[in-house]
Amino acid sequence: MLPGEETKSGTSSADRLVGRTLASDVLHRLRTDLLNSLFLPGDRLRFEPLRERYQVSFSTLREALASLVQEGLVVAEGQRGFRVAPVSRADLIDLLETRIIVEREALRLALQRGTPASRARVTEDFLRMNEAREQAEASGRWTSPEWCRLHWAFHDSLVADCGSATLLDIRARLWKRSERYRSLARRLRPVQRGPVSDHRDIYESAMAGDAVRTHSLLEGQFRRGAEHVLRHAAAMLAAE
Repeated sequence: MLPGEETKSGTSSADRLVGRTLASDVLHRLRTDLLNSLFLPGDRLRFEPLRERYQVSFSTLREALASLVQEGLVVAEGQRGFRVAPVSRADLIDLLETRIIVEREALRLALQRGTPASRARVTEDFLRMNEAREQAEASGRWTSPEWCRLHWAFHDSLVADCGSATLLDIRARLWKRSERYRSLARRLRPVQRGPVSDHRDIYESAMAGDAVRTHSLLEGQFRRGAEHVLRHAAAMLAAE
């Protein structure tokens, strides 16, 4: 079917493409707002305010919210609508321990399968992340949206060659859920990044093909991040 050609239902392929693009856009924006704690745990996600904020139809909103339920960021309440997923100490610890297991396997496979091209990509992402850090610090900030994006890209490139799309999907979902906890902690007290050597050590051990040491360094980062959340967002975390 050519772009603009109508289907039997009278909807053109171009219209359907626009609809899919709009749905993807609102899903991305909603997810970003949730991860940045614009909506807090337990908040009811009312359709009318959301429709006005994102300028989309109710059906597009419902589709996006249903996707976020699958990601564990939103909870469906039957006929009552949707709420932001709750947070708890137990969930945070479960996320932490699961991330450590998943990261270990993804990293092991990626370093086994690594190629000169994949190592060059890791190097490029590492250098870009450091450059963004320097730019943020030069402007008097400890972080920036660009640094956050490149930080994810660096960690992502470390495991990109693991060869398992399923493993990478699980890892990405765990990362997003963990990011919401970090965002909650930052609302109460901004976290100071570790020294530059933290990421440099991770980078150098990965380049040397040392999966055991690289994972040990990553695990240390994960645990320090969880400790920061437990220390500064304890009041927001349910006991169970």
